Amino acid sequence: TAPTSSPAATVTAASADGAETFVRSLYSTETGGTGTGDDTTPWSARTAALIAESEAVTADGDQGYFDADPICACQDDGGMMLRSVTVTSTGPETAEAVVVMQWTLAQPVSSVRQTFDLVREGGAWKIDDIQRDQSLEFPQAPLVQDINRYISETRAGNAA
Repeated sequence: TAPTSSPAATVTAASADGAETFVRSLYSTETGGTGTGDDTTPWSARTAALIAESEAVTADGDQGYFDADPICACQDDGGMMLRSVTVTSTGPETAEAVVVMQWTLAQPVSSVRQTFDLVREGGAWKIDDIQRDQSLEFPQAPLVQDINRYISETRAGNAA
């Protein structure tokens, strides 16, 4: 007899439906590189609120939190190729997507791996956090933790 999957496993697998398509859309070259290709934000409500707060605490004319694109972990996505996306359901409305990107214009060719913590909000997948590649020369904390650090440090600097 063929092995059968449990109903719980089926529900878990089904809960990640569309997550891979969403993640791949972030890297669509048809829309000019990174981006969802439409006017919707790729960020969850929580992360979008943190991004807005980071912008609000940044003084006019200052760089602000983002000095690179967090989706591609780069300042310029030229030559970047998405090599793989592996999605794992982590709950009824959450998933984890591991992406491997490769920069083909770099010599030697280099690869970066990131993990997107996804949440389904309003029927659409959104990025709730990004776990960055810790094997890079300058590893970084997860995105949400790092934005919170930036906000705290910027507020303290503004108050001084």
